[in-house]
Amino acid sequence: MVDMSTFKKSDMLESEVPGNTDESIRNQRAKFFEAKNSELIGLVVESEEDAYALYNDYARRIGLSIRRAKQRYRRGESSLTMRQFVCSKEGTKNAKKESKRSYSRNITRTGCQAFIQFSIDQEGRYTVQRHEMEHTHDFSDIRQRHLMRSQRSISDEQIELLKSFRKCGIKLSDAIRFLKCQFGGSPNIGFINIDAYNALANPECKTFNGSYAKNLIEIFKERQENEDDFYNFDLDEDGRLCGYFWRDGIMKKDYDLFGLVVHDTTYRTNKYDMVCGPFVGMNQHTNNVMFGCGFIINERVESFVWLFQSFLKSMGDKAPITIMTDESAAMAAGIKKVFPTSKHRLCIWHIIKNSKERIISLRKNDGFIHLFNHLLKGCDSEAEFNFYWQRMITVYHCADNPWIIKFYKTKEKWCGAFCKEFFSGGILSSQRSETTNKSVSRRLNKLSCLCEFYYTFCDVVSEWRSNEMKFNYSNSNGIPEMVVSNSNLLRHARDVYTRNIYKIFEDRFLDGIDMFRHYVRFSAETLLVECTCKCFTQDCLLCMHSLRVLNIHCVQRIPDAYILKRWRKDIRKDCQESDQSLCTAKIHYEIANSYENRNTFDTGTILVNKSV
Repeated sequence: MVDMSTFKKSDMLESEVPGNTDESIRNQRAKFFEAKNSELIGLVVESEEDAYALYNDYARRIGLSIRRAKQRYRRGESSLTMRQFVCSKEGTKNAKKESKRSYSRNITRTGCQAFIQFSIDQEGRYTVQRHEMEHTHDFSDIRQRHLMRSQRSISDEQIELLKSFRKCGIKLSDAIRFLKCQFGGSPNIGFINIDAYNALANPECKTFNGSYAKNLIEIFKERQENEDDFYNFDLDEDGRLCGYFWRDGIMKKDYDLFGLVVHDTTYRTNKYDMVCGPFVGMNQHTNNVMFGCGFIINERVESFVWLFQSFLKSMGDKAPITIMTDESAAMAAGIKKVFPTSKHRLCIWHIIKNSKERIISLRKNDGFIHLFNHLLKGCDSEAEFNFYWQRMITVYHCADNPWIIKFYKTKEKWCGAFCKEFFSGGILSSQRSETTNKSVSRRLNKLSCLCEFYYTFCDVVSEWRSNEMKFNYSNSNGIPEMVVSNSNLLRHARDVYTRNIYKIFEDRFLDGIDMFRHYVRFSAETLLVECTCKCFTQDCLLCMHSLRVLNIHCVQRIPDAYILKRWRKDIRKDCQESDQSLCTAKIHYEIANSYENRNTFDTGTILVNKSV
């Protein structure tokens, strides 16, 4: 047995000796001994790893951390004749490498001379030849020995388990916490958090690895051979990958069905710090649906132009009806060039966030935030917008504010009163795209390569599709309860619309009793109805005013022209394009033309207000 007691030759501290020199400090430093006699001298092991393990196990019992040191080769041969392992506190810090930094590592080297030396024979056997047991430092407490560097290691099984946790969307810190609970505490798992992060991190530098780019392209090529997939990649002058875009066949079908695009580029979780830009839409259940995803090296105009052109090409040159983004000027320029016919909407959430930074003093005024938010979300007509805008700049004297001026110039992109001719599905922000980013970021980190992102992205899309299947099952195996049981109009809506859309329709039906003033033109013969609120053009659902008029005229079913496929329960049964396209502009163009003929409306124009 090893004598675990320590023996001090001197208890004198360096600070207690006046006028110490470096030599006197080394001579007078307190010294500690592992034991009176070594129990390792003469022991024989078969390999270097066994030799290291022998000394490391011994060091753990003593309270030491060790590291590899000198080795000597036989003359003219590649085989070793001597191997040394030393205390981790051996040596001193190199003063020449000191730098003026805001942070620095602790100095752990104390000039310790303890070591063990193995002699190696011709057959490769390691024999303990020397064992120096004198140290210049105290030994670690038994409760801290699991923190010593040489005593920590993470096994391959633990690494694979942590990878599985991370792939499932569990944070690495939470996975480590689970292991600590399973093994009975931190000392029993054999490693600390930083070891796990280092083990899962790719040691390569933050530059494109040709093998990763090649593997990614090979994955795309293989999928394209088996499915109706599309991919495109962009190379710079030196042949390095600087952008790629990908979508599968189902995404193309979803885009043909749902059309609206939300695009955001706030996500950068990958080892190359590339900008990720998912193209997200909204399905018949008002849930997220993916249309494609791309990576670009920067957020310049030419990068967005390439990305949008790749998206457009993948969708058969069919531009989106509406595209929702943040306030990026480069993105806006790319949209104007590639999607000139699409309606570009700005994210309300980003505008409010920017206002908190650009007009802090204005927002502190009483009533300003309420008026500002009403301009963003509450104006129903251009006249109403102009009225409240004039009130804001008059009351709060902000007509000359540079941010307010720029804000006003883009009013057609964020104010709903100027966007009523284009479908938006009620979406006011790019949060759908940012939800995608959050779903992916939970599973990846800054050290993730693009191949890892691709597989994680596929997992997220698979979860979304599985969620849609659950909603489809729920809609086909039950119907929502009607608030007004004797309404044939609601009953018809319940039969054709999905559950979430029916709830919106029902709320509008009930709200039709109490509403603002709007003009509704209705034809009892053709069942064409038009309201000045233009709500149907925006979200493809009849507004409360139109529903009120239909109810007054005892219309039993929703007119076929106003039941668009994108909200129907049976949208997936036939994905072929039909006359009833999702592009609402065509439908409303025909309806608007019919309004020009006054003979079409035998009941004339009806004013719908609270008195109806």
